[in-house]
Amino acid sequence: MNKTMRVFIILCLVGSLITGCQQSPRKQYYLLSATPTANHGIEITRTLGLGPIDVADYLHNSQITTNRNANHLLTTDNAYWGEPLQKGIMRVLTVNLMNHQPDTIIEAFPWRSDSMPKFSLRLSIYDLQLINGEALINASWKLINNETKAVLTQQHFVRNKPSGDSPAQIAGIYSKLLVELAGEMNKAIALQN
Repeated sequence: MNKTMRVFIILCLVGSLITGCQQSPRKQYYLLSATPTANHGIEITRTLGLGPIDVADYLHNSQITTNRNANHLLTTDNAYWGEPLQKGIMRVLTVNLMNHQPDTIIEAFPWRSDSMPKFSLRLSIYDLQLINGEALINASWKLINNETKAVLTQQHFVRNKPSGDSPAQIAGIYSKLLVELAGEMNKAIALQN
C-alpha cells in the first residue's frame, strides 16, 4: 500500500470519528415544578424551617431512573435532572408550603442558631420511583417544635399515581406527588396556629 493510500484511509477514519461524535444526542434536562404562586404582597408573620431532607442513596443519580421491577433500576438515555433531586425536592416543597401558608417564609436547614424557627419539618424519602406505569412516593415526615424539641406530629406518606415513562411525564408526576405531600404537611402546620 502506497503512502497516498494510507493517508487517504487515515483521513477517512478520522472524518468518520468526527462525524460520529457530532451526531451523539444532546442531553436533556428536567426539573420538578411547584404549583404556581397566586399570592402577592402578603406580609410575612411566621418562619417555618424545612429540613434536613434525606433521600435514598439511589436518588442521588443525576440521570432520571425508572424501575423494571422493585429491584432493577433503569437509567434513561440522555435524560438528566437539572439539579440534584434532593435540592429540587427542597425547592418545590418550599414553594408549595408557602402557597398554603402565604404569611410564612420557609427557611432551609441548616439555619443559624440566632434565627432558629419555632417549628420545622424534617423529611425522609425512602422511594420515589416509577414501576410499571405507577409513580410512587414513600416518605415520612415530622413537625418539630424547635424550642421544646418535641415532635408534634409524625406521619408516613405513601402515594402512587399512574404515569407515562417519558422523562417529562416522570418529572411532572413526581411534582404532583410533592404537591400532595406539602398539602398533608400543611394540615399539621395549620393546627399549630
